[in-house]
Amino acid sequence: MRKFVSLLFISSLILTGVPMSTNAETSEGKVVYRYKTDFKDLSEFLGVSNKEFEEMRKNKSIVEIAKDKGIKEEEVLRHVLGKKFDSLAAAYNKKDIDLNFIMDYVLYLKEDTIKEIHAKKTADLQE
Repeated sequence: MRKFVSLLFISSLILTGVPMSTNAETSEGKVVYRYKTDFKDLSEFLGVSNKEFEEMRKNKSIVEIAKDKGIKEEEVLRHVLGKKFDSLAAAYNKKDIDLNFIMDYVLYLKEDTIKEIHAKKTADLQE
C-alpha cells in the first residue's frame, strides 16, 4: 500500500506538469520540510470548536473524537493524509524539496499518520 500511495503522489506531481528538479541548496542534516498540523482545519473537519477540540484532546485521540462525532477512522486518515500531500506538493512546487525527498518521506507516511491520529498525548508519539 505504501508503494502505491507513493507512486500515486509522485504520478500526480508528474501529471500536473510540475518540473522535476532538486534543491541544490539543501545539505544533509538540514531540515528542509516539516508538516505542521492545522488544528483549526482538523477541528472543523471533526465538527467541533477549537476550544472543544483542545479540551477533548486532553483525554482522547483524534480517532476517538471522530468516533464520538460519527466519523470513521478511514475518513480521518484520508483527510489528514490529504492535507499532508497538499503540503508536500506545495513545498515541491516552491522547490523546497525534490522528488527524492518526497519518495523517502512517504515511505512511512501512512503508518506515522495512523500512529498520530491514535495518540492521546504528544508523549504517545515518542514511543
